[in-house]
Amino acid sequence: MFNPRPGQLEVSEYEHGKMGITAVPGSGKTHTLSFLAAKLIASNLLKEDQEILVVTLVNSAVNNFTARISEFLKAYGLIPGIGYRVRTLHGLAYDIVREQPHLAGLDNQFSIADERASNDILTLTATNWMRLNNDILTNYSPDGILPSGIKKHWGQLIQKIASSYIKLAKDFQLAPTDLQELLNNLNVSNDLLNLGNHIYSEYQQSLQDRGAVDFDDLIRLAYNILINNPDYLCRLQLRWPIILEDEAQDSSRIQEKMLDLLTSDQNNWVRVGDPNQAIFETFTTADPELLRAFVRKADVRAVNLPHSGRSTKSIINLANFLISWTKNEHPVNQLRHALDEPLIIPTLKDDPQPNPEDQPDHIIFFNRALKPREEIEKVARSARKWIRNNPDRTGAILVPRNNRGSEIVEELTHLNIPCVELLSTSKATRDAASVLRDILSFFSSPNIRRNLLNAFNSIAAILYDSDEYKEGLSYIRQQLKKVTNPENIFTQPDGVSYLLNLSDFNEDETNIIHTIFSRFVGWQRSILLPIDEMIITIGSNIFHNPSDLALSHKIAMVLKRSLDYYPEWQLPDFCKELDAITKNRYRMYGFSEEDIGFDPDIHKGKIVVSTIHKAKGLEWDRVYLMSVNNYNFPSASEIDSYYPEKWFVRDQRNLEAETLERLSSLASGVTADDQLLINNATQKARIDYCAERLRLLYVGITRAREELIFTWNTGRNNDCVEALPLQKLREYWDNNSSGHY
Repeated sequence: MFNPRPGQLEVSEYEHGKMGITAVPGSGKTHTLSFLAAKLIASNLLKEDQEILVVTLVNSAVNNFTARISEFLKAYGLIPGIGYRVRTLHGLAYDIVREQPHLAGLDNQFSIADERASNDILTLTATNWMRLNNDILTNYSPDGILPSGIKKHWGQLIQKIASSYIKLAKDFQLAPTDLQELLNNLNVSNDLLNLGNHIYSEYQQSLQDRGAVDFDDLIRLAYNILINNPDYLCRLQLRWPIILEDEAQDSSRIQEKMLDLLTSDQNNWVRVGDPNQAIFETFTTADPELLRAFVRKADVRAVNLPHSGRSTKSIINLANFLISWTKNEHPVNQLRHALDEPLIIPTLKDDPQPNPEDQPDHIIFFNRALKPREEIEKVARSARKWIRNNPDRTGAILVPRNNRGSEIVEELTHLNIPCVELLSTSKATRDAASVLRDILSFFSSPNIRRNLLNAFNSIAAILYDSDEYKEGLSYIRQQLKKVTNPENIFTQPDGVSYLLNLSDFNEDETNIIHTIFSRFVGWQRSILLPIDEMIITIGSNIFHNPSDLALSHKIAMVLKRSLDYYPEWQLPDFCKELDAITKNRYRMYGFSEEDIGFDPDIHKGKIVVSTIHKAKGLEWDRVYLMSVNNYNFPSASEIDSYYPEKWFVRDQRNLEAETLERLSSLASGVTADDQLLINNATQKARIDYCAERLRLLYVGITRAREELIFTWNTGRNNDCVEALPLQKLREYWDNNSSGHY
């Protein structure tokens, strides 16, 4: 049934108490925890109305755990689905709040505002705040000037600051009124705190008006229900006498407190995770130090799962070197805590998952300063050659950010390389949104010639995607550039004839113009329809592939939901929303395997393009790690620059970090020297960011089974260099590629 490794054996013998497990990548922690759950159920430790509670991070992991526990129970001769419950942390909190909504002050019909809905509300509240506070933004702008062209960038930053402020405030269990009281009592007046609390207050009011709570509210409310209702807490403790927690390195303070409360009666709590893979601090209030502190406690039994059969010896050596170099030799002392032991140990000879045969020559450091475009082209061509020669194997290109992923997908598509995306949106989604954006933009402002040309080009690319039309389309574009009143297409009795009179078009060109622009005349009537019906009408008229039709329907539903939040929106607003989807700023839910669990092995012969963040938990035969320069992976050196420090903010100040540091001080009831806080906040944020990027590089390396290729580029401004950890990895490999670290 299960042939455990030494560390796994120790875990499987657990019966009660607290256990902290540090599991390296590929150590089989999910398999081990699933076996433990099944064994506990089979050992008759549970009463009839009790369950083992397994808590994990994402929904796809819930499905994975459920399936594995069921298989183990079948092997024990037991009925699957009985004796355990698998939930995400937010799903568990939802269960608690849904069972006792009145204890949280909620109506029985309360709803959950998902990530997109929350972002919509934040966008609106941040925009309203900016309209009234341009003078404050001027104070933080270089030379005290706020050019109109950068207001969009300020809007995105204000929304990011507010989002982080709200998450941290909820992690501290502080409502807007609590924070305002603290501000008054401590006689504190600060623009950033006022910004955060104002938007927090408006955000919560907007949720309340909708009868909704967000995901962070769920955790906070669930904890409050438990702490204030001992009888209900006692019932849950009896129901779940043992809790197994997966991905514990990504828990936040309030999440840990909730699970600590649920296990406080019998203290049966198993936590498994890998602090070296804590890569979500930038987006959440997760803190890997919480798991490290838990493992060090006197009443916790600490166990390591160091054996991994995922990667070759060479790849393991690189990952281990990165840990050891960081811990012992990193030039910045504050970063030596970023990675820690245990090192990865290859599996033993009789292990059911032996390591792949070692091939040191399949580790490649492309040690040349590439322009960003050059890097894209070289990686894409290399991937094309490899996947053609290895159609039965898996490959991935991992990037630090979504936009870089979109660029490599465009190049792969251009080279006719089959690819699969794990980005915010897929290329198909971006393409569909782009077409719809161009069409709506023309309807929104038909007097602008550029809008006419963009709409024509988008539709022509769908209807006339063949070389035989290339010359005719080029000629039509030349003539359209001469149009002085493009709105005449709609205002004249026969708008298509207006365009045909521009030149002496041949028969094919006439047919193209008539086919495309008669559609526009027909779509004009759809302007009177609700936005979702307008999008569906247009989509059904230009898309014929079922997946494209489904995407246009999905986009229609997204815009309809936006209209529910912003009933005043007009066509220009929907065009901006489509533009955001086109530029990979929004995630489209429900159209990717990621939502239900991604399996790289079903995509053999294709290249998967993913951010390193979304690749966590996955593995491929060959992995490309792109853009490993000192901008994407800084090391707190003098030549580094930092993504969170925006170019339009004076003195390289990290306003998000300042705001959160002020909030933390406020929550603790103390005030700090203003200039000291500013300096400390930015410096601390740099260290935290660099530490997370070291862990991100470690995660990227450990996604590879057999082959690993590193590349870096000089950046948009040609001022980036090879990331310091990559340089050290390369030097180690050059000197010791056949050795064991």
